[in-house]
Amino acid sequence: MDNSALYKSECINAEELSQFRDLAKKFSLGQIRPLLEESLPDGRLNRVHDIINSSHTLGIITSVDELSPGHEFGIWGRAADRSIAPSAALLGAIAETCGGIAFCCHVQGVPSHLIIHAAKHPSFTSLRPALCLQEGPYPPSYSTLFHPDREPVSGIVTAAKKNTGAYSLNGSKSFVYSATEPDGYVVFARVDERLRCFLVPIGTPGITRIDVGQRTGLRAATLGHLDFDEVPVSEDNCLDDGDALDLACTALGLHWAGMSAIAAGIARGAVKAAQTYAAERYQGGGTIENHPAVKKLIGASEARAAAADGVLGSLTAPPGTRDFLKQAAMAKLSATELGAEAVTDSLQVFGGYGYMEDFGMEKRLRDIAVLKAAGGPPNYLKQFIADMSRES
Repeated sequence: MDNSALYKSECINAEELSQFRDLAKKFSLGQIRPLLEESLPDGRLNRVHDIINSSHTLGIITSVDELSPGHEFGIWGRAADRSIAPSAALLGAIAETCGGIAFCCHVQGVPSHLIIHAAKHPSFTSLRPALCLQEGPYPPSYSTLFHPDREPVSGIVTAAKKNTGAYSLNGSKSFVYSATEPDGYVVFARVDERLRCFLVPIGTPGITRIDVGQRTGLRAATLGHLDFDEVPVSEDNCLDDGDALDLACTALGLHWAGMSAIAAGIARGAVKAAQTYAAERYQGGGTIENHPAVKKLIGASEARAAAADGVLGSLTAPPGTRDFLKQAAMAKLSATELGAEAVTDSLQVFGGYGYMEDFGMEKRLRDIAVLKAAGGPPNYLKQFIADMSRES
């Protein structure tokens, strides 16, 4: 499917967008596919660090370093505030092969984007940061972000108290994803009634990380919970200009937009795998691609994958705005549900084999199931969208 019509922008044309997808596909073929060839549920995860290093060299992953290849057009690089097209194209193409690696690239890109657009340059420049916004099972509610006077502590309890020339950070953050072990955390916290954003180096005293252990899907990414106990943070490491609401909206919007692109990519990969299997699998004197039941499954999954891809075309507002935040919430809700249905239909083409590790379909099912719940499950997103609509 030609996605060029979905990503209209002033700074990139269809030919350039195709080059981004080609780069991601070559990267996937050369670096990611060998990772998955061994008979392990998620491949050789001990190679993820090398793959992430390669993605930095190729400019696929964003870095805050202005001289790095991915600073401008890497996933959620500086150019993302003009067009999300390059980042969405890269994420989707990588996710066709492995949703976990795509998610690694995504979760490093979002906090990097915030650092790149910081109000002032921090004294510590993190190259591989992790985003710390969520507390508990859900991200902040609409009221938490936009009406802290109504819900002063709901959703974000972590607080920073200002001392002489510095802050003292206390609280906790849940579901902190990163590509590899991060070297810094982008932490949202309350200072009085305002939301502030801090860049905290990983070696700062008072930080305790708790590994979550074995997970269902997206296992390539590193995941943990964080506790902050009187963590000192310099005034120079505050990323906002006095109020971090816009940064929080940018973080949430890009997070949901990226997961939408990954969901669409996983779905496309599942459809292609089902089509290949159906064309090669013989039963009853011919390939099963001619069986009416298989045709229905493949047709339905292809339609849903295309619909998930089409959802990305609704992301037309500039990142950081309330319109983009609402569009991203709707995209995440729709794309992950459509993608999950497409993967489920594609898996049925394999019959019982679809649930075995040999064909990689059960991995796609696990990855998209986690993607659907991560960063805000459907019920949370529905309420968030309704709250935004009510006040628009």
